[in-house]
Amino acid sequence: MRGASLSKNHEQWLRALHRKKHRREEKCFLAEGFNSLGAALESHLYPLRELIVDDGHKDAVMEVAPRGLPVLICSNKTLSRISTEETPQGVIAVCSERAFSLGEIEVSAPCTILYLDRISDPGNLGTILRTAAWFGVRRVFLSSSCVDPFSTKVIRSSAGMIFFVELYRSVSGDEVFRFAEEKKFRTIAAIPFGGDSLRRLGRASRNIILLGHEREGLSEEIRTRADLAVSIPGAGTAESLNVAVAASLLLYEISGEI
Repeated sequence: MRGASLSKNHEQWLRALHRKKHRREEKCFLAEGFNSLGAALESHLYPLRELIVDDGHKDAVMEVAPRGLPVLICSNKTLSRISTEETPQGVIAVCSERAFSLGEIEVSAPCTILYLDRISDPGNLGTILRTAAWFGVRRVFLSSSCVDPFSTKVIRSSAGMIFFVELYRSVSGDEVFRFAEEKKFRTIAAIPFGGDSLRRLGRASRNIILLGHEREGLSEEIRTRADLAVSIPGAGTAESLNVAVAASLLLYEISGEI
């Protein structure tokens, strides 16, 4: 399979992976470009299954592809049919999804986790994952109503940093608070108005930051059960702060505890 030509049937299978249902059935996803490939090779968190590369980039890909990994060659035109990029970068990685369980988490050092409640915009989710990786946050919990983290739009927005974050999917509010109680985490709800100042967060070695839907925010159940609620004050006329920006500011404020 190394250096073999991409078949028409396999091309159709790859294109179907742009659909959430097909990704779930096949337990794999597509990651486009050399940034994603480099991150996947470095992290090994979501294992590579195969690489699809056009004629113009096959030598560069063959140099870095692990021994034994299937590499399929196609024309630039064919790659463009598979890709969602306006200008494809010449390589697409097929990666395996992984199911992470809350029960397997062992915490022995200061740690911050993000819980995302009903985040619906792929760009926001990808940016949050990129920010999490920047601040060394290894784990992100996602509610069942979050956008699929393995869509190409999310992966593109994460700039490949999704490969450095463990994603725990379909995590309910009850599960979050049960986990927090058992593992001695402080839960911090981010709300638009009326919460404490970030400067009053104080010191805690284990934190779960709770962030909600772009327009509706956190559900009332999650907001009222949190140990504390914080708001980021503004001085302008914008109605609210983008959730990905809010995540960045909150992680920056407590980055010394991560």
